Amino acid sequence: MTVETLLASTQYSDLKGGAAADRADNGGPSEWLRQNGHITDDEFVVGIDFSVGENHGVHRDPVYVSFLIVETRGFDNVAAHIAALPADEPVEVRNVSVDMALVDFFALFKRFNVTLTPIAAMEGRAYRYAD
Repeated sequence: MTVETLLASTQYSDLKGGAAADRADNGGPSEWLRQNGHITDDEFVVGIDFSVGENHGVHRDPVYVSFLIVETRGFDNVAAHIAALPADEPVEVRNVSVDMALVDFFALFKRFNVTLTPIAAMEGRAYRYAD
């Protein structure tokens, strides 16, 4: 069994950063997965891995999305379960991988923000605009 890490990387990882998103008012990823028969009401999305294939100046759909799913009865149950695991113990998940159009992926969220930098010391650092 392969052990993966929920951490963004690419072939060279020339730029690194972070991402944040707000769930869409009309359901977001969990609702989309339910409507498309990928999860049940007893399952919870604990991670999303979103990748864009090799581009050469022009984006071509699809994008590749993996949803990490666990069986649950709600967020508090899952969060407590994961927090109670030893840090070196992998979380058992079910993977649902789909190809999506880029606009369909972003439609799962109300807002989506990504930051990237080639300088590790810049990540999370305060900055101001020069006058």
